Amino acid sequence: MQDYPTPRALETDEIPGIIADFVYAARSAVDAGLDGVEIHAANGYLVHQFLAPSSNQRTDAYGGTPENRARLAIEVVTAVSEVIGVERVGIRISPSHNIQGVVEEDAADVAATYRALVDGIAGLRIAYLSYLADPRAELTRDLRARFGGPVIGNDGFGSVTTLESAQAILDEDLADLVAVGRPVLANPDLVERWKAGAALNEPNSATFYGGDAEGYVDYPTLSATA
Repeated sequence: MQDYPTPRALETDEIPGIIADFVYAARSAVDAGLDGVEIHAANGYLVHQFLAPSSNQRTDAYGGTPENRARLAIEVVTAVSEVIGVERVGIRISPSHNIQGVVEEDAADVAATYRALVDGIAGLRIAYLSYLADPRAELTRDLRARFGGPVIGNDGFGSVTTLESAQAILDEDLADLVAVGRPVLANPDLVERWKAGAALNEPNSATFYGGDAEGYVDYPTLSATA
């Protein structure tokens, strides 16, 4: 870990350069052999900081109204899609996740902001929309309908996604797929374990975000422990 500088608001004329950075990263990922990229508009990171009124105090075209605060996300998704193709682009959102100082507590504002975002990208027909939110919430259901394409659901962060909770999301038609984090990190053969009803490896939280291979590539598979 390194010390970080005191953050500041981007100048308006710096934003095209930020969008270009996203495009460069996406192109580089595809050139390196990845199938595609996911625009991270969640969990308190940069694009999410623009979406939330608590962190976005801007007075230019990227601040103030829900539509303005959604502008950066829409422009990033659009620019990346134009370069690598819409079929290679997804986006992840986490409405009202309230993490890392990015707080969204006004339900009406949250709804207006994320509806503006989803409406702004729906016509592109990108690969998918991924959400970290209550899959049964009215807003979550509405955003899925507005998006009109494949949606990946995820209800786990404070709690761990289980086979039962993932299956319930699919059975209730709340998403087309389910994203799984910690269980798949600790179990490279999670699908086989779930199918067989086998015990799962416990993830070692001390190695999360560790910066090296430990805790990422060294969990045993069923065949290794048999």
